[in-house]
Amino acid sequence: MRMRARAAAVLAALAVSVTPAVALSAPAANAGGYGCSGNLVDTYSVKSKWNTLSHVYLYYNAKTGYNCAVNVKTKYYSQFKHKISIHMYNSTWAEDNNRPGVNTDYDGGKFLKWAGPVKVKGKGLCVSIVADTYYYDEHGHAYLPHKHCR
Repeated sequence: MRMRARAAAVLAALAVSVTPAVALSAPAANAGGYGCSGNLVDTYSVKSKWNTLSHVYLYYNAKTGYNCAVNVKTKYYSQFKHKISIHMYNSTWAEDNNRPGVNTDYDGGKFLKWAGPVKVKGKGLCVSIVADTYYYDEHGHAYLPHKHCR
């Protein structure tokens, strides 16, 4: 009986010591883990006919005035490298003012987990996002016009 009490005390101590590490690592995976800074504004699904293949995470940094986005595969679809892309542009891009990294940004290729980050100016502007995710014959597409108008 004494052995059980000692084992329970050790397990309780381990649970308490592990919990803070898990809680501290979660914020880094949200923004900084993908190369974005700022706060999460919204999440959008990239769906095929049958499944959700990935999610677009949109961040905004009020200090810099930039929006940042990544297209992250869901756990099941991140087992192998397949084509995935994300394109974000702000409302001045339509005025033929194509400045990569300011008004438009793109990332794409065969990646294991995600495409991005892509960053464009967002202060006083709307941003639009186009995301594509492929998994063999399956294709997910999301067109997200005029999001996060600041």
